Amino acid sequence: MPIQKIRSYLIAKSYDYAMRNTEKNCLHGWRQELLSQASGDLLEIGAGTGVNLPHYPAAVTRIVLSEPDAQMRKSLKRKTAQMQCDRCNITHWGAEAADAADASFDTIVSTLVLCSVPSLDNSLKEIYRLLRPNGILIFLEHIISDHPQILIWQRRIEPFWSLCAGDCRLTRDTAPAIQANGLHIEQITESPMSGAPAFVCRTIRGTARKRPHTDKESIAATDKLSSPVA
Repeated sequence: MPIQKIRSYLIAKSYDYAMRNTEKNCLHGWRQELLSQASGDLLEIGAGTGVNLPHYPAAVTRIVLSEPDAQMRKSLKRKTAQMQCDRCNITHWGAEAADAADASFDTIVSTLVLCSVPSLDNSLKEIYRLLRPNGILIFLEHIISDHPQILIWQRRIEPFWSLCAGDCRLTRDTAPAIQANGLHIEQITESPMSGAPAFVCRTIRGTARKRPHTDKESIAATDKLSSPVA
């Protein structure tokens, strides 16, 4: 079996167990609070083992669970079958390229996913494309440390960590990237992830909206996105 498949299998099998204490200490409550805001047609990118599924409210009418990893999709299929989730559909889409039309979703969910996508900017551009006007991105992500000594260690161990943790990057600065790609952050909370190592414990969570705009604003936004970011 190729090394990539072995790594995928091990991560899928161990993920829920490895995260159990952190889920109990903080993530479960954060997910419950955040996802209560979801509604309409919903896309979850990097749905993993389906840990968000119990938190989606009745206001969500359709759930598309995108997960490019085959082993994780097996866990998703088991979870949706157990829950008899008739509003769920599982796809293999990656975060950067979804087989869906522009403005297909009212809500897009990303929880502990944007750290591991190949390109943060390309993924956020795709999220923007897929959201309907006034649609929201619900996000929960760990980010680059604001402590110099921890940042040094993040940079040192990032290649090894990424190999062992499904391509996770420790030094992504996600909030500015969300805004740079056209979404307006309406709510954001920064908290340490209880039970996690110091190099991965700084998190942000909240919502960002795709605002409707005029043609003139659309041109300005396009110019901004095409300009280099300092």
